[in-house]
Amino acid sequence: MKKILSLIMAAAMILCLLAGCGSTPAPAVKEDPAPADKGDAAPPDADYSYHWKLATTETSDYYMTVLAQEFLDMVNERTGGKVTGEVFASGQLGGLVDALEGLELGTVDIVMDGFSSLGEVNPIFDAWGMPYLYDSQEHRYSFWDNHFDECADLVANEANIRMVTVIDGLNRNLSCTKEVNSLEDLKGLKIRVPTITTYMRVWECFGTAPVPMALSEVYTSIQNNVVDGQENDIMLTMAMNFYEVCPYAIMTEHVPYEGSLFFNEETFQSYPEELQQIILEVGKEITAKSRTVVSGEEEKTLAKMEEMGVTIIRPDLEEFREATRVMYEENTDIAPVISLIDKAR
Repeated sequence: MKKILSLIMAAAMILCLLAGCGSTPAPAVKEDPAPADKGDAAPPDADYSYHWKLATTETSDYYMTVLAQEFLDMVNERTGGKVTGEVFASGQLGGLVDALEGLELGTVDIVMDGFSSLGEVNPIFDAWGMPYLYDSQEHRYSFWDNHFDECADLVANEANIRMVTVIDGLNRNLSCTKEVNSLEDLKGLKIRVPTITTYMRVWECFGTAPVPMALSEVYTSIQNNVVDGQENDIMLTMAMNFYEVCPYAIMTEHVPYEGSLFFNEETFQSYPEELQQIILEVGKEITAKSRTVVSGEEEKTLAKMEEMGVTIIRPDLEEFREATRVMYEENTDIAPVISLIDKAR
């Protein structure tokens, strides 16, 4: 009987211990605090996938379009195939305004065009359509190398557009059916210009009658004496065979042509930080590549044109600069950009 009681008591004690009876409660486990919310930013190893549509009005073989394709290829490689893209050249997705509307709506992911062209949709871009904007090529490169980030943020705040590179270009010059050695020789001439307000104003200041016209109509218009000449960079003038109908190339060097790849700012900021960094790194490399492409091309092209019988004229540009100074007084919207450009002087 005693053995049975002992066994019963031992069993009761074991059950009590297992149930925690009469014992000191175990200390509560202190959990680590939850990590702070970092918003929508994705971690560096975040999984993402995008297919970008890149719209441009330039032709597929134009050097800026070729560089845009390189940009897509490099981003694709560095993201391990997470980002793919396709270039729609020659206005396949519509004109520039259509493409920029698509950028806002999300039906287009990137627009490639010249800065000055965007002045038609936001006046901040008129800065790059202004005459004699830089003192020299060295001044231009100093501005972009030292103030790109400031300028990109300024444009993003003003226009909700994020530029991620600067595609270098040549200065615009005049091709003409008549010999022009001075500003006086330009008076009354009809000169074809793109439908860009600042470009037309430049030629008004020069004393000409600017005629807005589609590029595709220029050759026959010169041939039929509808206009006396056209202004463009020398590479495009050569590519479009304008030298065949314009025996004079006048190096007015009035507007520097530069382009970029433009994203919608809100869309850009929604990308994982890793992808944003890749975009900007590749953008810098495209800038450097464009400078290499453009370097020396103007002189090479002019030499070819001379061989074809074109007369190259280099007038004194001081009177051309003086005639257009009024444009800086007329256009106050561009003051923030001009201030940055002045810093690089």
